[in-house]
Amino acid sequence: MSDETEQDVARRLARGDGGLDPAGQVAAVNARTGAGLTLLGKAAHGDSGGALFVRWPDGRPGVLTRSPASLERVRQTADVLAALRADGLPVPRHDLIVELGGGVVAIVQERLPGRPAARLDAAAIDAMVEINERFAGLLAGRADVPVPELGIREECWDPRAVALLREHGPRARRMLDRIREVGVSAPLRIDGDDVLHPGLTLGNVLYEACRVTGVVDWNWGVERGDRRFALVRIYIDLYWSLVYPGAVEPSAWERLDTVVETLIEPDLLRAYWAAVTLGQLSYWSLEGRSEAVDLFLRLGESRLTP
Repeated sequence: MSDETEQDVARRLARGDGGLDPAGQVAAVNARTGAGLTLLGKAAHGDSGGALFVRWPDGRPGVLTRSPASLERVRQTADVLAALRADGLPVPRHDLIVELGGGVVAIVQERLPGRPAARLDAAAIDAMVEINERFAGLLAGRADVPVPELGIREECWDPRAVALLREHGPRARRMLDRIREVGVSAPLRIDGDDVLHPGLTLGNVLYEACRVTGVVDWNWGVERGDRRFALVRIYIDLYWSLVYPGAVEPSAWERLDTVVETLIEPDLLRAYWAAVTLGQLSYWSLEGRSEAVDLFLRLGESRLTP
């Protein structure tokens, strides 16, 4: 599947568009596998894949999600997560993987205990950082697990998104120019041997009694790289709280600022910030959401404006 096709599939899944309603999704998996799953309802958390709560015939609870990644990548992710579980990390076991066609792979995974934090505060940030630190070095020797590109050099940009951003206005054009400048001296990839979660956001970390009980939503596929990049992505949630207030306390901003400035060298932090900014600007420009583009221009301007 081409990068553009995969991105289009991913955007559909993020919107909940999969061509089937929840009952139809479960029926499609049952028809292909004979799994006998029963639909219980739609999950309120998880940032991609339209998670559905299901039950196996023996009564075990499960979660059905869909992935835009290839069947091979999903199986590789299941293998890595199994190793992480064996090391005591709270990640879900993948019990069933099936290709549904149309560039979509369905995953039925273990349902972990807990729920996302109702409010993101300094304690929740500390817990996210602590669990992320446990991913350090766990993929050393796993050269088969891909290292993602940073994607901020101009040759890596999505031309469709760039054209839309240039039309958006002078702020967006200035930001593209600034990202280009940062990209000149930035690394090509997010290098490292850590487990890199594809979206360590508020909805993908489960808690019980202030303790992390699950890190979920690996639908993009596990990657090998610098775990610290995942911390920068948490700012996506923080910036959305400017539009939908109430879920993030000021202490979360202060703590995360301290963490990233302590753990990440200034030049590398600037490059990671540019990558997260460009990713959000590209996504929302293609979605036609000008207000979201303006929001994430604020993200970029907060650390990239000279």
